[in-house]
Amino acid sequence: MYLLGGQGSQYIGMASSLYEKNSEFRRTMDRLNAACLDRYGWSATAAMYDPSRGIADAFDDLPLSNAAIFMVEYSLGAALAAEGIRPDVLVGSSLGEFGALAVAGHVAPEDGLRFVVDMALLLEAKLPRGGMLAVLGDPRLHEELPILHQHTEVASVNHEGHFVLSGEPQGLERAGAALKERGIMAVPLPVTKAFHSSALDAVREEVTALASSFSFALPDGAAPSAPVVVSSTTADVLTEWTPEDCWNTLRRPISFTRSLAAVPGASEARYIDLTPSSSLSTIMKTSHRGYRTYPIITPFGRELDHIEALSAGLPA
Repeated sequence: MYLLGGQGSQYIGMASSLYEKNSEFRRTMDRLNAACLDRYGWSATAAMYDPSRGIADAFDDLPLSNAAIFMVEYSLGAALAAEGIRPDVLVGSSLGEFGALAVAGHVAPEDGLRFVVDMALLLEAKLPRGGMLAVLGDPRLHEELPILHQHTEVASVNHEGHFVLSGEPQGLERAGAALKERGIMAVPLPVTKAFHSSALDAVREEVTALASSFSFALPDGAAPSAPVVVSSTTADVLTEWTPEDCWNTLRRPISFTRSLAAVPGASEARYIDLTPSSSLSTIMKTSHRGYRTYPIITPFGRELDHIEALSAGLPA
């Protein structure tokens, strides 16, 4: 099973060892990057692998980061396929849901890339600045602390000790200060919009109109052998994909760990994380202890070793 995450997982230099040394990953990245250059006039790979920048530098340009996350996840799927590794099920979380549809073969990668970038350009033009805050604490804190529920919304509940808040910058700053006073760690994500919150409601019509211009074949229009895609917003197997579904992927709260309940044989599966920071497999180590999870892309740059271990066959 593949796990694909979204905004907040990106960083400068992500998957650089794969881009340098894995021919299939680089070929696929360059193919998608050429589509970016042709349509938008900028290079996602030039931004990702700029030698003058490092992991500590901000990577929060929304169109660029949307493109980069999609490209990395799809290209990693291609690199794994070249090694004979293919998923039966894909779980997509937020932006990762679009990547999952492309890896599963339900949408052409260039079309998926164009959608996530066009969507980012729309949000940049129409929405005020916002943000997201990852909290290492009990999600019930949101209701217990007035300053949290007055100024933020819950964007994601990952497990009993981790949730994500969404809101405008000042509200998030107040929430972060209140949590710090109580000794609770809260980390801002590299995101400039309040995803999965009511802040997006102003662009609902524009997002659904944009989604109407794309075709997603699910699953009747795909090959019978196409893998199952599970949504982290509905916590269910996708059997159709409409413009309203595209909207819900951005707007509704994320239920990543709950979505695993929709996976057939979930406790016996192997979970391979395609997310740039392997954040979903990290969540599972707490939320689903004992499940077999395999990160690939990390800031430590051992991606080639991880793929080699997978292709060699991992022990049960």
